[in-house]
Amino acid sequence: MDDARISIVGGGISGLCTAIALQRKGIHANVYEKEKNVHEPDTGIILSGNAIRAFYIMGLGPELRANGLDSDGCLLKSDSGKIIAEFDYHAPSHIPNYLFIHRSELQRILTDALLPGSLHLDKHMIDFKHDNSISLFFKDGTSVESDYLISCDGAASQIRTKLFPNSGLTYSGFSCWRGIIENPPIKVNAYTETWGARGRFGIAPLIDNQVFWYALKKSSEENSDKSDWSPIDLLFNFFYYHEPIQEILESTTHDQIIYDKLYELRPLTPLLAGKILLLGDSAHASMPNIGQGASQSAEDAVYLAKWISSEETIDQAFVKYESHRQERMKLVKDEMKIYGLAARIDFPVLCSLRNKLFQMTPSSYHNAKLRKVVEIEEDMDAL
Repeated sequence: MDDARISIVGGGISGLCTAIALQRKGIHANVYEKEKNVHEPDTGIILSGNAIRAFYIMGLGPELRANGLDSDGCLLKSDSGKIIAEFDYHAPSHIPNYLFIHRSELQRILTDALLPGSLHLDKHMIDFKHDNSISLFFKDGTSVESDYLISCDGAASQIRTKLFPNSGLTYSGFSCWRGIIENPPIKVNAYTETWGARGRFGIAPLIDNQVFWYALKKSSEENSDKSDWSPIDLLFNFFYYHEPIQEILESTTHDQIIYDKLYELRPLTPLLAGKILLLGDSAHASMPNIGQGASQSAEDAVYLAKWISSEETIDQAFVKYESHRQERMKLVKDEMKIYGLAARIDFPVLCSLRNKLFQMTPSSYHNAKLRKVVEIEEDMDAL
């Protein structure tokens, strides 16, 4: 097993986490990333407790927390600023529920943790063949032979599309804007997300007195392009939402905004095709609810490393991994389903009714659901 050639396509959070988790178990893996560097336009990222636990298993927990801010609580607010729900589950361990960090800093920490020479940049895979072994073909005319392939090439995965032609992304109906402001006019200490008829607005603190914000708005037409929306457009959209939303948008410049249309992956039955395994957004792209996109990718990595290090063969480990992750993904989806549906409501009267129902719901209900998402099985603590 130590001599197996494992290739990971995709050098984002999923691919880097997978390589690190495997390498920490003594299993060598090479990462092939199509970009010339792995640094994307910078923004903030919210990692939930399950990801933080996974990073501790990888040995990176203390460094991540030293370069970010963490919290146990998240306040869910109405557009008027009233608290309608509070997520403040207190784990019996020292692990917080949320970590707020610059994406560039997370990428740097992950890249630095790789074995030297295992990250190959400017390697754009254009095709692959899989028979007894796997051949990867790159745009620069080179190729690589591998025994196993792990697909971490994102939501629009070329590998997944070739293996499962009927799989595909579904437009979520939402557009998303993200931004960071430096030296904000207000002090942000808490993580909040506001729900209203004009969309969702999240605010989280970052180190160095910076603030990360994100906004999600329904955009029913997939071809409706809002990429040119300026802070003024967003300010007009959220004009009656509570402070400090207006102040944050007024302090944001156009070049500080990153825009995306959000897509979801229709549930896959298989994550595995022979010696090829799908991980991260390649396997389970979804809406960014409480940071579960990147968090599930980190979880994927440590569980795969667990099975590969404990099973007799990598083939057996892949099968064990698929079975376990399908169950786990279903649990997370089921626990978060009510919040995903509630957040989509955009009719004012129904928003008011939803808010009242959430206010009547005991905190213990929300925390029980959060616990099931952020806690990793006890047997992972020893790894």
